[in-house]
Amino acid sequence: MFKIKIILAFIIFFIITGCSAIPVDRYQVKADNQLKIKTLKQDFNVGRFTATKTGFKIQCRLANHIKMTDGKSFEGYIQNALEEELKMASMYSENSKIIIEGHLNDIDVSSNPDDAHWTLNLTISNLDGQNFTIVHKREYDASFAAQIACGIDMPRSFASTVQELIGKIVNHPEFDSVFSE
Repeated sequence: MFKIKIILAFIIFFIITGCSAIPVDRYQVKADNQLKIKTLKQDFNVGRFTATKTGFKIQCRLANHIKMTDGKSFEGYIQNALEEELKMASMYSENSKIIIEGHLNDIDVSSNPDDAHWTLNLTISNLDGQNFTIVHKREYDASFAAQIACGIDMPRSFASTVQELIGKIVNHPEFDSVFSE
C-alpha cells in the first residue's frame, strides 16, 4: 500500500509540474547591430556553425527543457541570427567570398534567482583559420517560481543574449582584420 502511495505521488508530481519543452523566442534583429553592420561596407556570407556538444538539451530546474525555434540546434540558432542581421542590413550575399563561420565551444545557463544567466563561448573564424573567441555572459531576472522561471524567464532571455553576442562579434577589435577582402 505504501509503494502505491509513493508511485501515485510521483505521478501527480509530474502531472502538476510538467516536463514539457519550452521554446525560445524567434530571433529579431537589433537596431544597434544593424547600425554597426551597415558601416562595414562589404557583403558577407555565413558558413557553417558547429558545436563541441551537439544534440544536448538544457534542463530548467530538472523539469522542463529549452527547445530551439523550428527544431534548430543552439549553434544553428546563432548562425541563423547572424544571417538575419546581415540580410536586414543588406550586407549578406551567398556569393561573397568573405565567409563567417562559428564554433560554439560551450554554453552555460542557470535559472537560479540569485545567479540567472546565459553564458555563450563562441569562436568566430574565416576560411583561412583566422579567428577570435568571445565569451558572453548575460544575466537576467529569474522568478523563484519554477513555472515562471522555466516557462518565461529563461527561454525569453536567450534571444536577447544572442543579440548581444552578435553585437560583440561585429564590434570585436579583430573583426575587421579577420573579415577583410
